[in-house]
Amino acid sequence: MDLSAIGNYLQSLSLPAFRQRQIVKNYFSGHYSNFSQMTDLPLALRTDLDSKYSLFSVKEENILTSTDSQKALLTLGDGQKIESVLMNYHDWLTVCVSTQVGCPLKCKFCATGKMGFKRNLTSEEIVDQILYWKNALSPLSRGDAPKGQRGLRVVFMGMGEPFLNWNNLLSALNIIHSKDGLNLGARKISISTAGIIPRINNFADLNTEINLAISLHSAVQSTRESLMPIAKKFPLPKLLTSLHYYTQKTRRQVFLEYAPIADINDTQKEIDALIKLLQSDKLFFLNLIPLNPVKNGLIPSAKLSLIEKQLTAAGVNYSLRHSLGQSINSACGQLATSS
Repeated sequence: MDLSAIGNYLQSLSLPAFRQRQIVKNYFSGHYSNFSQMTDLPLALRTDLDSKYSLFSVKEENILTSTDSQKALLTLGDGQKIESVLMNYHDWLTVCVSTQVGCPLKCKFCATGKMGFKRNLTSEEIVDQILYWKNALSPLSRGDAPKGQRGLRVVFMGMGEPFLNWNNLLSALNIIHSKDGLNLGARKISISTAGIIPRINNFADLNTEINLAISLHSAVQSTRESLMPIAKKFPLPKLLTSLHYYTQKTRRQVFLEYAPIADINDTQKEIDALIKLLQSDKLFFLNLIPLNPVKNGLIPSAKLSLIEKQLTAAGVNYSLRHSLGQSINSACGQLATSS
C-alpha cells in the first residue's frame, strides 16, 4: 500500500490524523485484504478508498501447495510477475521474499537467472509479499495453527539479488523491523547475497542483528566463476576480506551456502579449499544444501555423507539443510515465475 499517497489523500479530505493511524495499523496486521473489511472506518470512507486504491501492490495469480510449503505467483501493478514462498517448519513459518523481477546474475544452478532481469521491486512490493501470506494463506491470520507454529521468519532468498536493490531493501527492512510496521525481530530476518562486496561492507557498517548469508558454492575461484559469473567482478580474496570485516565489525556469524554438485564442487580439492576457508574465521558457519533440481544439466552430488564426515573431522561449524517445496519448484534456486 502506498502509505504516503493515502496519507496525503486523507489530509486533502481534512480527516483527523487518527484515521491514517487506523489504516496503517489495519494494513500491517495482515487481517484485511481490502478497505471495506476495516469496519472501524466509516462506510463512506471505506467505499471511497476501495474505489481509488488497492490495499496491496501484489495480486495472487496462482498458488501451488505441497505438504511443507506453498508457492504464489504474484502479479504486480505493471503486469510483471514474481514468485514468493511460504515454508512450514515444525516451530515456525518462513516467508521467502523476492527483491527483483528476474535476476541479472545468471548463476548456473538457479532458475531465476534464466529469466533475465526486468526491474527492481519497490519496498512496498517487497513488504506486501509478507502481508500477502499473512492475509491470504498463513495460519498466522486464520488463527488455526498448532501452538508453537505461529512464529514468523523472513528470508530474502527469493528471486533476485537483494544487494542490487539496496535502497528499496533498506526501506523494506525498516518497515519489517519497525514497531510501527511488521515489528519483526532483526534476528528473525535473513538476507542472502551472491557476494556484492560494497554492499556487504555497507551492511556491516549498519551493525544490525539481521542475519547475513553468502551464496558461496565454491572456495576455488575458477570453479566459483564458472558457477557464478559475478565472482569475476567480486573475486574470492576480496570477498573474504569483506566478510572478515563484517565479522570483526558485528561479531556475528556469516552463513555460507554450499550446494554440492557432482564432479564440480564436490572433489577433494574443492572440499579441502572449503575447509581451509571455513577455518579462516571462527564466525563462518556453513549451510550445506542439497542441490535442488533445475533444468541446467547439473547433478546433485552423491558425496554428501563423505563431505559431512570431513567437515566434522575438521571441526568446522556446519549444518545440513533440508529443502522444502521441491515438488512444486519452490525450493532454493527453483523460482522462475513458472507456476
